Amino acid sequence: MGNNHSHDGTPKGSISRNNSGGDLQDKVPSQLLPIDKLAKLLVQKSLEEDSLQNGISLRIFTLYLFPKYPDMAKNLYQSFLKTSNCCNGVITQAIFCSQSEKYLGIMVDEQMILTYVSMFAEGSDSINQNQFRELLMTVFKIAMDHYPEGPKFCPHINKTLKAVVDSAFHKKEILTTCYLTHWIQQHLPKSLILLHRFVAHILSTAYRSVAEKINEKDQGLELTTPILDKISPDWEVPDAILPLSQVWILSTSLPSLYTKPSQQSPSSSTNGFTSKTFIAKLLDFSCPSHWTPLYNSNHHGIGANRFLHHVLSYRGPTLMFIEGDQGMIFCIGSNQEWKDTHQYWGGEESIIVQMLPLYSVVERGAKLIYLNSSIRGYPKGIRAGLDPRKPKIEINEGFSEVKFQGVPYNLHSIEVWGCGTPQSREVQLDIKKWQVKQIEKERTVKLSASDWVDHPDRYLLELAGRPNYSQSNGNN
Repeated sequence: MGNNHSHDGTPKGSISRNNSGGDLQDKVPSQLLPIDKLAKLLVQKSLEEDSLQNGISLRIFTLYLFPKYPDMAKNLYQSFLKTSNCCNGVITQAIFCSQSEKYLGIMVDEQMILTYVSMFAEGSDSINQNQFRELLMTVFKIAMDHYPEGPKFCPHINKTLKAVVDSAFHKKEILTTCYLTHWIQQHLPKSLILLHRFVAHILSTAYRSVAEKINEKDQGLELTTPILDKISPDWEVPDAILPLSQVWILSTSLPSLYTKPSQQSPSSSTNGFTSKTFIAKLLDFSCPSHWTPLYNSNHHGIGANRFLHHVLSYRGPTLMFIEGDQGMIFCIGSNQEWKDTHQYWGGEESIIVQMLPLYSVVERGAKLIYLNSSIRGYPKGIRAGLDPRKPKIEINEGFSEVKFQGVPYNLHSIEVWGCGTPQSREVQLDIKKWQVKQIEKERTVKLSASDWVDHPDRYLLELAGRPNYSQSNGNN
């Protein structure tokens, strides 16, 4: 009487507990419902088009998920097979779901980098130069292919990738995947984020369009990259130091302070939560369309005075690009306003990067930068490095020579870009206008008759035989 039992002898209270437990078990796979749907559709397409039963063929996997990136699709497919210990060479629905879940669950940067390095190493513990170059080229293609304005291309990409590969491999043909993972973490920490988020986006959303052959428009995928947006600097002008591909690779090394968008574009802020804004939020990749040119020695002339005039008073982070002979290019990132002083300055996000002929992050940290143009008793010019006794980069007072780790090179050109908000540039221009007005006021000071009598210019005019205008006017 006191205990109510069901027909199978189970207490009613336990029924509710069992049902709730069953509900929880049902909810777990429901989180992977998009992947499960995608797997079923790919199995169906493999049966219809390739007559493959209970599996997903490589051709279908590539055609419907990554049609523009067949090499990456092949590597990902093989990675699914090897990590699941599959022996028959075909991905099953269960393998696809479990491996996709693992990729979507990657949260740690080191794990993410090692995963994709191993993927392009074809599951081996070592990776060669060509495989690493293919990995970087894949990321670059994804970044360049998905602009709202249309695909981009840089003719200098091979030169850019060669600098990265040569720097990482140190003239070796093969490296361990662990070593390369650590090297990427140190020098290109953000390089594979775009690739991972692209793969995760496809795996979690492609089920909507897999019924039809996927193309760019069907996916509705617009990736904002660390390079350009609707309004962007022109990196391909003839006298620019850096081409597009080098700006892209640099952005994978810089702290977000330099590449973070200063404000949302009008299209994303006025249209609400659109597909474009969702993808932008998902990828969370910075877009330096807010970069503004401050100084270009090819336009403004090279020299300390020209540099100071165009760079000082800009109250925001800056990137300084230095080009020397023998193809040497360096970048100095300053997270603070430039200061003309005898002391080193800069915050923790200050950075030195060698761009060419080898690519590497040289140093980063606080009190990295030095600029002195007038204080006697201290070295003059520009220096950068954590050790003031042995700076990594030195530019002499005359801006004719740059030293890198003590080795001198002729200085060809310098560019400085402002990476702050548009207001930072406006404030700098306002300060420059105020300074010009002050100079004009000093030039047009009106002198009284008593001041003119003792003024040195009056004496100089008399020595030159010029009449005394005040006396001449009085005689008339």
